[in-house]
Amino acid sequence: MKKILTLFAFLGTAVWLSAQITVTNASFPAAGDTLMVATDLNPNGIAITPPGGPFVWDFTTLTSDVNSETVFWAASNGTAFADFSTAELVTIGQGGAETYYDVSATSFNNLGFFGSDPTGGLPVQTSFKFSPPVPERRAPLHFIDNFLAETSLNIALPIDSALAAILAQLGVPAGLADSIRIRVTASRYELVDAYGSLSIPGGTYDVLREKSTEYRDTHLDIHTFLGWIDVTAQAGAGTGLGVDTLVAYNFISNTEKEYIAVVQMDNSASVVQQVEYKDNGILNATDNVAGTPPSVLISPNPASDLAVFELKNFAPGNYSLQLFDPRGAVVLTKKLATDRETIALATLGSGQYFYRVFDEKNRVTASGKLLKINR
Repeated sequence: MKKILTLFAFLGTAVWLSAQITVTNASFPAAGDTLMVATDLNPNGIAITPPGGPFVWDFTTLTSDVNSETVFWAASNGTAFADFSTAELVTIGQGGAETYYDVSATSFNNLGFFGSDPTGGLPVQTSFKFSPPVPERRAPLHFIDNFLAETSLNIALPIDSALAAILAQLGVPAGLADSIRIRVTASRYELVDAYGSLSIPGGTYDVLREKSTEYRDTHLDIHTFLGWIDVTAQAGAGTGLGVDTLVAYNFISNTEKEYIAVVQMDNSASVVQQVEYKDNGILNATDNVAGTPPSVLISPNPASDLAVFELKNFAPGNYSLQLFDPRGAVVLTKKLATDRETIALATLGSGQYFYRVFDEKNRVTASGKLLKINR
């Protein structure tokens, strides 16, 4: 009898294990990848189950409020590559914000970024480096792996007129400080706490669920003849300073490079605030994209002085066009009065550009490339 019970226990364990997936480094982004993500800003019907599995999660009620694309480039395409010389990849957002990544067989690491102050409170633009780098993805990933990541960010800047104005608002007398410093410390605990299948608009995927809890402490210091002084308390609420807790559930597949879903919670981890999910080109489960999807025909392409953008299979509405250079900076914005618009390109230099067409809700409805040549 004991042997029979042992056999049943073995079979039960085998079935339990076979229901789980392993996430490998095949899910790490690589140069040339474009990740498509939709965001539901007011999600309904999203239930967070207890740990365990296998579960069948149904997120097909999600509706796309915002659509975004993230393109991964070789790091040398970034303007701040010299500050992140070990980076292999860079992403370039609107306004030229650049995030740099290092990739190994077991980890996809965020080295830092070039752009605006991460607190959102200071009008500065420089390179911010994490020490040590932040692992954003790991491999192999199994149920019930757990990890602790700790990092810090520390940067001092000389006072200029813009920063002096900020200090004046905080009641710091003019001339008292010669430098300002941003200090961020963060610790993030990750636990792969569940597994199963997840359905979103446009697809169903086998996933691991990872709970991510990050504790972040951000301070603002000024440097005076007395040394560094912490003025975080004087800055007040709404500045991005102080202590914050960020909780999210990441649903990760081994077949897709986008996370299938990222469920952002409130600080108590009890209320779903928003959900980012893989964009399969579906508005929602009950309003699937019908027929041929929207597309843009550019003639000629390559183009020199003029190019005609023709919108095909677009629903009636108001649309706008943006052109981006290879660094992600916007070089042209135009409202489209008809479905066939001639765009002047004479002021642009030769090279490859990217376009996006936005609807009136600022959702990306089409995107692609344009090659500009000067004759």
